[in-house]
Amino acid sequence: MVKSPCINICKISKDRGFCIGCYRNVDEVSNWIHFTDEQKKIVLTKIQIRAKIHDKVDNDMFKIKNF
Repeated sequence: MVKSPCINICKISKDRGFCIGCYRNVDEVSNWIHFTDEQKKIVLTKIQIRAKIHDKVDNDMFKIKNF
């Protein structure tokens, strides 16, 4: 059983198209309970990538604003 990545900060970013808490998109959130463990593992890989990209973009924007 693959545990949900939800951290109870449920808000879909209109700019990015995924939850700012768990980095899943609307389809991934709504279908999580129907996914197989393999599908869930794929989603977990995707959200790790999204988190890294999101954090890098935010960090870069912070540097630009404070230059």
